[in-house]
Order: sequence, then C-alpha cells, then structure tokens
Amino acid sequence: GGDGLSEILAFSVPNSGVDFSFVPHPTGKYVYIIMHESHYILRSNYDKETGKLVTPYIVCGQSGQADYKDLVGINARLNKPGQGVFVYNKEYEDAGKEDHYDFYFTDTKNHCIRKLTPDGVVSTFAGRGSASTSAYKWGKQNGEIRERARFNEPVALAYDEETKTFYVGDTGNFKIRKIAKEKEDQMMNRLVKTKWMRFFQNNENK
Repeated sequence: GGDGLSEILAFSVPNSGVDFSFVPHPTGKYVYIIMHESHYILRSNYDKETGKLVTPYIVCGQSGQADYKDLVGINARLNKPGQGVFVYNKEYEDAGKEDHYDFYFTDTKNHCIRKLTPDGVVSTFAGRGSASTSAYKWGKQNGEIRERARFNEPVALAYDEETKTFYVGDTGNFKIRKIAKEKEDQMMNRLVKTKWMRFFQNNENK
C-alpha cells in the first residue's frame, strides 16, 4: 500500500490501488517499485535537493500484460513479480560502469527467478528447467539452475552477500529453497564424474 509515502514521493504511484513494494538501491540513488499485480517494475530516482523520489518510469514489463519474455525494458514480460534484491556485480565495477548492481526478483506466476541488469536487460536466472520431464514449467526439482531446477510460485527472495547465496520462498512447494554458487573444485569433480560415467556407458553399449 501507499500510506505515509507522501513525505518522500513527488508523484502518485500508478495503479496505487493494487499491491506494490519499494526496493531501495544500495547507494540510495534510486528505488525500484515492483507492481506485483500489474506485471511491471518502475524506477524512481532520488532528488537530493528536494529530498524526494521523482516521477518513476518503467524499467521492465508493461502494465496489465502478463507473459513470459526475456527481452529488454518494456519489451520484457513478467507475470506477477514478487520480492527482489540488489546483488553486487564486480564485473561492472571493473568495467568502470556507473551502476554495480543487478536486480534479482521472483516472477511468481512464471515459476522462476529473473535478473534485471542496470541496462534494462531481463533474463531468467533460475527455474523452468527439466524440459524433458514435463511440459509444465513448475515443479520442485533441484539441480542446475536453468537446465533442471523448478519452482512453484516463488514469492520471497533474500540474498546473503557473504556466502553468495540466494534463499527463495517457494510458496507452491511450501519450502525455502537455496541457490548457492558451486565452488570451482566441486564443479570440476562433478564434470569429471559425469564424463567417466558417459565413458563407461558408451563402452558397455559396444
């Protein structure tokens, strides 16, 4: 809701009768306004002189157009975006970019976690995998985040910067799921194991 926001807003939130939430950027330079039921995300910059957030503009999605499309800005499509978090990206700082953070958010009705870059590019970070298992895009499979993992109406999202770990409130599965970056040595061991398994399987079939 929007009660008590007039002191910091220099505008009225579009579709203010529906559920929305604010996620401030770590630098305090702007906020994202997630329009949960209207399927888009707004950005409002902070004006230091007035001490208020200025009129927002859409950074991804379109009002009332629920769908699933990994594209840029208003061409991307969301379906009931949920909670989101900013995550530091060292590559941006090394490249001398002004904004060093990506924005990750749950896309509830699309059963996945999406990523929004500072340039407005929307991509799918996790979920909607296991294409060979079922034609449906929801489920509770664990595994590689894009090839196998599935969610069922994820809503909540948190991030632990110290451990580089995401925690997902997967409401349809009644679970809190964890997405952790696999260590390089663990990844190599898994790849070697997979290659040896394929080697033995191929030789058994000869």
